[in-house]
Amino acid sequence: MKSKQQQGPIQGDRCGICVPIVGPSIEEVLSQVQKAVQAEVDLIELRPDMWMKDSHISEEVYIPTIVNLVEEVHSKYEKMPMLFTWRTLAEGGETPLSSENYCNLLQVIVDQNVVDAVDVELFAYTEKIGSIMKQAHQQGMQTVMSYHNFYKTLGIDTLHLYAEQMISAGASVIKFALMPTSSDDVFSVLQFTRELTQRYPQLPRITMSMGQLGQMTRTCGNVFGNCLTFGTLGQASAPGQIEVAVLRQLIKGKK
Repeated sequence: MKSKQQQGPIQGDRCGICVPIVGPSIEEVLSQVQKAVQAEVDLIELRPDMWMKDSHISEEVYIPTIVNLVEEVHSKYEKMPMLFTWRTLAEGGETPLSSENYCNLLQVIVDQNVVDAVDVELFAYTEKIGSIMKQAHQQGMQTVMSYHNFYKTLGIDTLHLYAEQMISAGASVIKFALMPTSSDDVFSVLQFTRELTQRYPQLPRITMSMGQLGQMTRTCGNVFGNCLTFGTLGQASAPGQIEVAVLRQLIKGKK
């Protein structure tokens, strides 16, 4: 069982670097984690929806397979903070999963209690998931409530409404990833980030404008209050991700 920091790895007063671990095989997963450790990143994101994409196993076997993989990573890299994310198809994921099994997977991961944070999609939220989030918090685990839109950037008023829903649901971190269609959309995300920081200075927030057009938000979002940026050491998990070495130099001033 992982000994967690009381506040969790995602903090509101700094910007960390996270690397998605995209698999697909256990050998690839462990190799990617090893590279992340060597790169001295702050957090890794386990993405089992990408691991399962070409696994050719049935959905009923996903959960025990994922639990074993998470345990394998934890046993070898116990000190590396981990964010667990099953990204649904509706928000850019790679593998279908029923709503029931999405909920069951979150429950099992929280029960396993070796990751430091778990992603919960805002529009997948149910009363049962709310109780899972409470259990996670009792165990010292952060909950990252997220909203992704791969088609457009919603208006700031709507995004604030979503943020309020996330906070009401008990999220300990809120996350927004939006696709821009113009430079105005990119500016809008930075403005939204700044407003979140002003309204909820103690609440860690993760924001990004995706794709090449929004790439700058991954390197300068911290100036406006973004608390975590996702970088790549190879295969990306979302459009516009930047190499970790570049992020380290731009955000942390390290080579």
